[in-house]
Amino acid sequence: MKMRSNGWRILVGCLLLTCATVPVWAGADSAQETAVAPAASQLSLKQCIDIALENNPTLMIAGERLHIASKDVSDAYGSFLPDISLNRNWNKSDRTDFDVTTFQPVLTDSIQLRDYYTDDLVTWYSQTNVPVGLEDQTIHSKYKDWNARASLNLFGGFSKFATLNSAKHNKEASKATLAYNRELVIQDVLTAYYNLVRYLNLEQVALEARDQAAKELERTETYFRLGSAAKSDVLQQKVRLENTKLDLVVGHNNVAKAFADLAYVMNRPLAQQFSVDGSVLETDFEVEPVEALYGEALRQRLDLFSSQEALAARRSDVTTASGNLWPQINLNGSYTRYNNESPYKFGAQESETVSYGYSVSWNIFDRMRTVNSRSRAKANARIAEYELEQARLNAQVEIRQLHNGLVEARERANVSHETIEQSREELRSAQERFRVGAGTTLDVITAQVNLANSRSQEVQAKCDFLIARAQLNRAVGRPVWRMGS
Repeated sequence: MKMRSNGWRILVGCLLLTCATVPVWAGADSAQETAVAPAASQLSLKQCIDIALENNPTLMIAGERLHIASKDVSDAYGSFLPDISLNRNWNKSDRTDFDVTTFQPVLTDSIQLRDYYTDDLVTWYSQTNVPVGLEDQTIHSKYKDWNARASLNLFGGFSKFATLNSAKHNKEASKATLAYNRELVIQDVLTAYYNLVRYLNLEQVALEARDQAAKELERTETYFRLGSAAKSDVLQQKVRLENTKLDLVVGHNNVAKAFADLAYVMNRPLAQQFSVDGSVLETDFEVEPVEALYGEALRQRLDLFSSQEALAARRSDVTTASGNLWPQINLNGSYTRYNNESPYKFGAQESETVSYGYSVSWNIFDRMRTVNSRSRAKANARIAEYELEQARLNAQVEIRQLHNGLVEARERANVSHETIEQSREELRSAQERFRVGAGTTLDVITAQVNLANSRSQEVQAKCDFLIARAQLNRAVGRPVWRMGS
């Protein structure tokens, strides 16, 4: 009689459980559709990178610095050319002298003499200027000329060649810096994009965990009504459900923050909500040996190349600073033509002048300025050399750390994939044990938590692997991202 009563109880419990399960899953599907409803548009990873590279302030600053470096090269070439100038002058003046004494010629004495050839009498008069008064006198004058000059520094202590070499190296350094900054921007977009996909997947895991907790609560309440479960089991499942709701709220907030980070690196901080491509997490988890990466980084890394070019430029600056230790040789020439209508001119009214020559100067002592400039240039060259060596050491350490992180993420992904299947089997087993009274609700809750954690760890490991791989590509000197990678 007791066995029959238990059999009826089990049969009724199964019917109630079946009826209760249907609306729970329907509600879960509806909630899932609401949480993951697609946005108005979807942007692929390539589209996000293209948007970020367009009008990026960091890249525009680096581009302007490259433009300045290019003009420095033009200036350095210009120092080998002569300086040529043309001048044109025109001047008109009116000079007024006040209270000038005026004179009038007066005949005073005369004398008659006979001409030797004609035998005629000739009268000769003597004349004198007699002051007659004061008056103002104005003198008008005009002056005009034009002049052409040319000068050329023939030798300046090799400083012009050194300045040209320094400008060329600075230009190459600026070009490498621009390219490296571009890779950094792409890396930032990749990191933000992968993080957004990460938190979207974690939100999905939290959503499914909440739906699963709601289903287990409904099942436990059914068992409680049938007398197969205690009140404490129901309370534990309610606590579990509330915790999953809290996890879902946290996951939703993380998605919002990740989207804000992605919009920021795309230079669109106020961008409208858009969806992303979740398939970017698919990867082969291939990891190269770390030993081969060091040499590749020293050969290809753009920031190291920029530092090398900066070092070469600083060494050329030493030669530039030493230029005044040598004599300076200059050539010059000029042509001048002028017209002077002044009554006080010297020489002819119109004339021209052609002049040319050379000059040699040697600064024997300049109060130690050249010596001090040379010392500063040498110190700057040593600083650039030390910075290059430090950058190489930093690159090697960075590569090792990123490679270790890449290997760790791969192993975590492999372990998480296996753990997911084990956690699912553990959950099924715990549910069955609880159903037959051989287990507790705590076993079911623990299995649920383990499954959710395993799925979260797999998502975390995939994203960490992809981010570490992008950073490692940049650290080695490879393109951070290629289409289809």
